[in-house]
Amino acid sequence: MKTILCCATLLLFAGVFTACDKKHDDPTEATGQLILEFDNRVGTDNLTLHTTDQPYQNALGQSFNVSTLKYYISNIRLKTADGQVFEDAISADGAEGYYLIDEAKSDSRMVTLTDVPVGDYTELTFTLGVDANRVDQGAQTGALDVANNMFWSWNMGYVFLMMEGASAASPEDDGEIGYHVGGYKTDTSNPNLVDNLKEITLSFNGNPATVRENVRPEAHLYVDVLEFFKTPTTVDFSVNPHRHSPASCADIADNYVDAFSVNHIHN
Repeated sequence: MKTILCCATLLLFAGVFTACDKKHDDPTEATGQLILEFDNRVGTDNLTLHTTDQPYQNALGQSFNVSTLKYYISNIRLKTADGQVFEDAISADGAEGYYLIDEAKSDSRMVTLTDVPVGDYTELTFTLGVDANRVDQGAQTGALDVANNMFWSWNMGYVFLMMEGASAASPEDDGEIGYHVGGYKTDTSNPNLVDNLKEITLSFNGNPATVRENVRPEAHLYVDVLEFFKTPTTVDFSVNPHRHSPASCADIADNYVDAFSVNHIHN
């Protein structure tokens, strides 16, 4: 009888310690939110769509205006100083994790990340574009819905960035300029297909975004349209001002990596 009681007592204590260990290994993680604001600009000026004049100038001094500016952001990650990484959830149908920033829609320029673990974040990484290999064909919704007019075909994928406007330097009717940048893969049998997906990493410049359960910081990002057309390649609006294929826009994709910067953090 004593032997049975001793065994029962040992099993009871073992169960208590096991339960404690499980609770310690699987704590309820405190989370909060973080907002990314994409502030589209032209140099030091705020971007204004559909101006009747051409108030902006590229690196060659060619005047232009902008009627459309849209681009996709995906694969968002936040990193703390000690190396902890938060990855924004992505769904294959586009319902989560893909964001279409449209200058004509002010609410689209504010991206709210949820379920972000409490912490001090010092770095942001994202992809400009959509990797169509990760998208369910025929099931697109949300930002990836084909009704957004940012989809070419399953062979060419999505338009990552669309910028349209006019320039006096353009030989096209009404001086039109238009750049539709895309391309998620390289195909040696088709020189028109190139991989223009760009991963961009930005530092918060020593001012961490402090995510707390009751504190929702905002990272204010500048996006400079002038950078689309310079460094490393200067774009001339008088030469091929309409580009609607991956290969023809590869230089612009290389250029716009420098267009994004963190202006400040609101905590």
